[in-house]
Amino acid sequence: MVIDNDPAVLEAIELSLTYCGFQVRSLLSGENFFPMLADFDPHLVIVDYQLRGYNGGEICMKLKSDPQTCSIPVILLSAHPEAGLMIDKYHFDEFLSKPFDLSVLLNKIYGFINQNPVID
Repeated sequence: MVIDNDPAVLEAIELSLTYCGFQVRSLLSGENFFPMLADFDPHLVIVDYQLRGYNGGEICMKLKSDPQTCSIPVILLSAHPEAGLMIDKYHFDEFLSKPFDLSVLLNKIYGFINQNPVID
């Protein structure tokens, strides 16, 4: 699942993941994330820190505090200069500063789902 309030970023991630064979569900805000989570059962969540509704940190914290979803890896994205320092508060698994290289994101995803392709 991918949540980002920037339609261009969301589309770029969604197209890249779909091209690599992943099933992707995407949202422009965190408001419908938890109902969609129950229906989709993702292997990984990519979330922007600054969203409408829930912020990405709150989504991550809620995921990681629930025994049913705490093992889902979360990659937090942000252009916010302090977001990467909030790992102890939000417990995300990985942080990428915006702007980021899609190949770096894809390699992190493959690492979490135990597949080996390395994208250059």
